[in-house]
Amino acid sequence: FPHTTFRWIGLDGSHILTHMAPAETYTAQATALQLVDSLKKHKDIAYSNESLYLYGNGDGGGGPLEAMLERLRRVEDVDGMPRVKHAHPNEFYEHVEKTAKELVSWKGELYFELHRGTYTSQALTKKLNRQCEMLLRDIEMLSVIAQTVDSKFVYPAEELTRMWQQVCLNQFHDVIPGSSIEMVYEDSTAIYKEVVASAVALKQQALSVLVASSTDALHATGLAVVNTSSWVRTEVIAVPGLVQQAGCVQQMRKRDDVALVLATVPGCSVHAVDLSTQAAAVEQVTPVRVVREKDGSVVLQNAFVAARISADGRLTSLLDLQQQRELVPSGASGNVLELYDDLPIFWDAWDIEIYSQEKVRPVLGASITVVDEGPLVASVAVEAKVGKASSIRQWISLSASSARLDFDCDVDWHENRKCLKVAFTWDIYSDQATYETQFGVVQRPTHRNTT
Repeated sequence: FPHTTFRWIGLDGSHILTHMAPAETYTAQATALQLVDSLKKHKDIAYSNESLYLYGNGDGGGGPLEAMLERLRRVEDVDGMPRVKHAHPNEFYEHVEKTAKELVSWKGELYFELHRGTYTSQALTKKLNRQCEMLLRDIEMLSVIAQTVDSKFVYPAEELTRMWQQVCLNQFHDVIPGSSIEMVYEDSTAIYKEVVASAVALKQQALSVLVASSTDALHATGLAVVNTSSWVRTEVIAVPGLVQQAGCVQQMRKRDDVALVLATVPGCSVHAVDLSTQAAAVEQVTPVRVVREKDGSVVLQNAFVAARISADGRLTSLLDLQQQRELVPSGASGNVLELYDDLPIFWDAWDIEIYSQEKVRPVLGASITVVDEGPLVASVAVEAKVGKASSIRQWISLSASSARLDFDCDVDWHENRKCLKVAFTWDIYSDQATYETQFGVVQRPTHRNTT
């Protein structure tokens, strides 16, 4: 990375003072050689001639030693050596803000080209973190609305703060990446599950107030649908516990016997859905349908797309019916399950080496079964054995209300030092791909020139 002290520009144009300690370690040993080396590696010394030096036996081992403290005392003000001063990090940053000259700026991500394995290690931790973030955000919004509807409703500020603190605790740099020891994840999983349970209870309290405020409408319809997004959504939703009735429920999802309902709900609102008009509502959309081909493939089709799933579970065609454009190149396919070796040089939980991409084996022998056939959702189940002792079951589904093809996966995993990925090849040429991040999106290159 080309800078040491700089201003990091965010998505909205704001910036923060950023410093990367030039010693390139947080466990420095306070030797004269390391101090001089830290000075030499300072890349922005023309703008700010100060830097942080983080020393001590780290990673849970002891901290600063007496010998380190003595060495630093002796070199505090020695000719030919960088001057050394013990201070709080806040003092360092405040002084840089006052004295630095025209610091350079960096816009975009700070991508550390190492430890790529942390994107996938301990998948349950990452899933629970995201679940908690979404739940807490929904509670905040629903509680504010509930407070405006019922003045007696008390906004759960103290409990929300406690839960956010627990979630943020697990965002420590060795927990959420998946690089801690087993006992850490026993604790963090218990913390997450407690937060989820408390969050669900708080969410239910807020929803009870909101539903009670529209009691008359709900008595007539029996179903309230909540949309915590900020835009109008028309979707097929699964409603557990709802029994099939003539004119009310038009389809039961076969894989779990859950009722499916078509609903259009404004953004940030609770909306009453009239189940007695479901038949009429479904007639307003083009039903999704299933076509079985002679070669064993299956086509899922609605008003927007037609997706062809081969007999071995691969996506061999995705036709955009609105544009009449094929999105899968001829001879290529998507939903290709691939098994990679995961044998990093140093740290198993941290890294996936670049050479792992050269050691890949496709998962063969998958089979498909038609599960749902509309009118609201069509789906197929794909089952395959993976590696020596693992298996995967996918549900590929298409709803009547969306051009999105959904892939839900259940994996029974018993492999060692293997990584399962799924590959898609598209007839789309773009130098950039767009990804979600906090409060916006970031774009990343789709190509690789050198590293």
